[in-house]
Amino acid sequence: MNRFLLIFLCILINLSFEEKEAKAETVIKLHKSPDQLINESLNLNLEIDSENGDLIIIEEEVNIQVDANDDAKKNMALTSEEDQEVTTENDVNVSDLWLQSNKDELIFLLNNTYNINSPILKNELLSILGDDAVVNDNVDFEDFNKLIINTLLNLGDRKKSYKLIQSFAEIINKDIVNFYTEFNLNYLLSTNNISEACEYRKETNDIDLLDNNNFYLELDIFCLALQEKFDEANLLNGVLNENVNQQDKYFQFLFDVMQGSSTANESANLEIDEDKIFLYSAMHRIGNIPLSNQFLLLDPINLSMPIVLSNSTKIELRLKAAHIAFFNKKLNIDSLSALYQAVDFTYDELNNPSKILSILNKDIEKGMAYFYQLINIQILPISRLEAIFKFWEFAEKNNLELIAFELSLKSLNTIQPSNELAPYGSEIAKAYIYNRNFEMANKWLLFSQASLEDKKSLYKINSSKLLYNLSKIENSENLSYILFDNLKFMNNSLIDQNNLNFIIQNEILYVIFSLLNKENANLFNVAKKIDEERQMPSLFIINKIRQAIADKNNPNLLLSIIVSLGGKKWEEIHPEHCRLILVGLKQYKNGKLLNQILLEILKQSSII
Repeated sequence: MNRFLLIFLCILINLSFEEKEAKAETVIKLHKSPDQLINESLNLNLEIDSENGDLIIIEEEVNIQVDANDDAKKNMALTSEEDQEVTTENDVNVSDLWLQSNKDELIFLLNNTYNINSPILKNELLSILGDDAVVNDNVDFEDFNKLIINTLLNLGDRKKSYKLIQSFAEIINKDIVNFYTEFNLNYLLSTNNISEACEYRKETNDIDLLDNNNFYLELDIFCLALQEKFDEANLLNGVLNENVNQQDKYFQFLFDVMQGSSTANESANLEIDEDKIFLYSAMHRIGNIPLSNQFLLLDPINLSMPIVLSNSTKIELRLKAAHIAFFNKKLNIDSLSALYQAVDFTYDELNNPSKILSILNKDIEKGMAYFYQLINIQILPISRLEAIFKFWEFAEKNNLELIAFELSLKSLNTIQPSNELAPYGSEIAKAYIYNRNFEMANKWLLFSQASLEDKKSLYKINSSKLLYNLSKIENSENLSYILFDNLKFMNNSLIDQNNLNFIIQNEILYVIFSLLNKENANLFNVAKKIDEERQMPSLFIINKIRQAIADKNNPNLLLSIIVSLGGKKWEEIHPEHCRLILVGLKQYKNGKLLNQILLEILKQSSII
């Protein structure tokens, strides 16, 4: 069957759509799957307290010295004479990046901004990308916009990409038009606007149906199946299979399930076309077909919620996706709690934690649900607290302690501070600090001070005190002063020398202290060693950062810093690399990001 027959058939189908819509409203029977019902109860626009919100510091509490005297403030590097030279000229002007950048270097930097392990830097970059109409004279305007869209997609921000594309005027480049059209369709499919996607598809009749790996033709078939027009859908599917060199077996499997001619568990070992994951996920959702881990691996940010909402998918995978969705602010804590409660454990399992622990250590997601349920079945306050600590210990080992702190808050509120529980005070206070309940945090810190049995207890309470002080600052600009005073006060009792990460933590504090004060001797001594395992970035990237600092080009500085990190966490980067970044951030936007980054570094390296 030739291409002309294919196009003629599609025109007939489109006319059939329009004729039936003119006679009466077509009722599309989209089976409301459990994931959609859950979605209605979710607040997907959950506003999570940010670290730079309204904060208050009460200096008398927990006997922490926080006053920086006038001389100290004068000596602070952040207020030195050279810093005063930084003026409002350093406000971010995105035009600087585009107008003062070499085309090839700009493309190189933007193409290497994926996998950012600093939420602060990532959000800052996302906030400026696409917000300026100025373009480098050496870059075609449409190519430039496409470059920005690609960068946003690398960072996982499909929503901003979609809005930006809608704002573009008429586009001449046909390849770019096709890219945006396919993206728009995929975005609508990924956000569960399936009917809208089908309507938008009808407006794109000039697309070559046998191009783009048959995506458009398969979408047409899917849209017909949604309307239960299976005869037309099968006719078009026959045309598809006659005109392709290699059949898309995964699409055929999903299409067969939607018609009831195949079962949902027959997808094993079928190859998934990465370019069609959003079409596939929409078909999974409509057919209530279990999703596999491969979808989460391909796009964890944008496919985590479809997996969470799919009650036909294995609970272990839904929990894994839920953790990703939670940290990307797509899932609230109540919904995560409900999902944890849905995991089925036997009476014997809940009453024998030690017996099941070896199994749970191999299944982190299920383990989180287990320890959460374990808390909720405890009757006595002391046994409830013991269960909470087991939950925290397990979560911290798997970098999920923020979830554990928030989920255990209700149970924690049933336990009152007392002298008997004082040894646990610093840990309990930390949970309250992260949940911004500073009144209860202060009470537990006061009790914990009375039970400093050894150095380990001292390290814990000082860590919690520092977190408490830095989280309760009235003005984020004061964080540097408070941090400096606390480091002077706690320098010998903040980190444990027996801790495996002591050397790295000590080096981080050394770098931070030297940044905050250049006049006084550094209170943190670095280890005597010749070699450093952590690598520095390339000379090209280091020079880009230094040049951006010298030129006071904020966008170039931000982009160069992000690329230099290369997906590493703060404790994984070379100390001199860290110092250079902090010097740059001290200049960036007059130091607006610096305090947030300092707090992020201290948290990420487990100093607080």
